Amino acid sequence: MEVKIGLFGLGTVGMGLLTILEEQKEKISENTGLELTVKTAMVTSLTKDRPGLSSTIQLTKDPKDILDDPEIDLVVEVAGGTGPAKNWIKSALASKKPVITANKDLIATAGEELLDLANKAQVPLLYEAAVAGGIPIIKTLREYFRTDTIRSLAGIVNGTTNYMLTQMADNDLSYGDALKKAQDLGFAEADPTNDVAGYDAAYKAIILARLVFGLEVGLQDIQITGIQKITDEDIAAVKALGGQLKLLFRIDQISANSVAVIVAPQVVLPQSPLSQVHNENNAIVVNSDNLGQTLFYGPGAGARPTAQAVLADILAAATTPKDAQQPLPEKQMTLASQRGQAYCWILNTTETTSVSQDTKDELRSLIVRQASHENSRLGSQLVLYTKEMSKDQHDVLLAALTTNRTLAKEFVIYPC
Repeated sequence: MEVKIGLFGLGTVGMGLLTILEEQKEKISENTGLELTVKTAMVTSLTKDRPGLSSTIQLTKDPKDILDDPEIDLVVEVAGGTGPAKNWIKSALASKKPVITANKDLIATAGEELLDLANKAQVPLLYEAAVAGGIPIIKTLREYFRTDTIRSLAGIVNGTTNYMLTQMADNDLSYGDALKKAQDLGFAEADPTNDVAGYDAAYKAIILARLVFGLEVGLQDIQITGIQKITDEDIAAVKALGGQLKLLFRIDQISANSVAVIVAPQVVLPQSPLSQVHNENNAIVVNSDNLGQTLFYGPGAGARPTAQAVLADILAAATTPKDAQQPLPEKQMTLASQRGQAYCWILNTTETTSVSQDTKDELRSLIVRQASHENSRLGSQLVLYTKEMSKDQHDVLLAALTTNRTLAKEFVIYPC
């Protein structure tokens, strides 16, 4: 059976999809009986040179050539953005055409509305590629964990920042040098704000929080801290106690009806599986009642990994029974603050390099480990790891420690 596709966007992912479709044509046909054909692709320039593009694909700048074409069976949107793309998807759903998108910004900000439209039209809206590139996390959470209860998710879902922090740690690069290297290799955009400020990871966290917990939030509702202020000295200080800095998202169930969502650089300890995730790779840790802790690891971006996720969704949409409803989360959670946490403190010091008799025993017992670090710019520093503690304990202990020291940096320690 032939399935004709309308494609919005012929950038990196769009061209990657065409490449895989051609390479896997016979395998797809043998395994599914489907012949997947891109009939029309919408582009911003009709004159741009596109080596290897099949002459059978009609290029257009008019979305109606896709949306109003009765021969097109499903729509793929990989153009990005939250303006025209939203209208294209709404029009396709209104015409009862299944939609596959890799648009994390749009799914994060308008996912509830679009999923509702898809269910009313009784056609699939699939977005595997919007969260972790080639890691099949959406389908896994939606289907495999249906009979389990997820308590938390966390992970690394931005390859740019993970690459930069890895290079800073392994090669003693400054933030600026690591960013330039990432840009030279194509891992970072000319304007890297969306990545380094944590917005990209936050959008993905929002999508996962909705999928698993039914939580509806926006960027303005959650705590987001990027990596722009992290220095090579911070990384060296954290490393003095065996830790690494990673930009993590965390979604933690706090009560029966609430979850906390945060995106921030956090300390990852050697025993955590996330400590093995380096450079541009991504990983997501899921903690659930039946399975305990599971790790999903792989490439989070790139033409082929992302296109593979898009292709998997195309096959799912093409084989979904008509009038199928997409399962929505049973829970409808509200946003809560994070509970007690463990901390890494980097303290500038002039009088002592350890915590001794200047701190009461009951407070000193909250400190797990400590080490000294010589900062080339700020001088002697004391690095501390604490136990998990309440905010009140945090405030009292920090006040005691900073009577003759100053706090240089504070990071939360990710619980293994």
